[in-house]
Amino acid sequence: MNRFNIFLARGVNIAATVLLLLCSVSVQALPDDRQQPITIESDSAERNDQSGLTEYRGNVVIRQGSVLIDADRVTIHYKGNKVSRIVSLGTPASYQQQPQVQGGMVIARGEVIEYRLADDLINLKNNASLSRNGTLIKGERITYDLKNETWKAKGGDRASGKRIQLVIPPSTQENSTADSQQEIRP
Repeated sequence: MNRFNIFLARGVNIAATVLLLLCSVSVQALPDDRQQPITIESDSAERNDQSGLTEYRGNVVIRQGSVLIDADRVTIHYKGNKVSRIVSLGTPASYQQQPQVQGGMVIARGEVIEYRLADDLINLKNNASLSRNGTLIKGERITYDLKNETWKAKGGDRASGKRIQLVIPPSTQENSTADSQQEIRP
């Protein structure tokens, strides 16, 4: 074999190795939840084709990939043939999802949970809570942006006792050596 053929053979081997590594990494990743089928279990269901609404009542459990919704009552809104919004009611209703293989589970609770699929938003209302990687936020209203992994919370005034509450575990706190103050990141 001449040098060119040896060089070419090594290049093919390196390319094959890189391709195998890329394939093995993609196998470890969670599948895109939106590409998975939605399965629903409940005690009863009712569909209105004209309004595009389907309502499920009694011990409702919805699964799609890593998404799990548990509620007393769920209304699914359609635009055309696609699910656009899922509204869950419960005492409390719950939503959980593992967005990434290495990341923690997102756990959301509230008496009302509105999951807006097109916007990748979850609106939690009435006794709302959101937990991820040990950090817990509570309030009357919480909006969680699934795509950007950001949240906004709203409580009441101090007199109502319904202000927001944030609990940050020690493992996510950083010490600043420059000014001996503690920097906190949710």
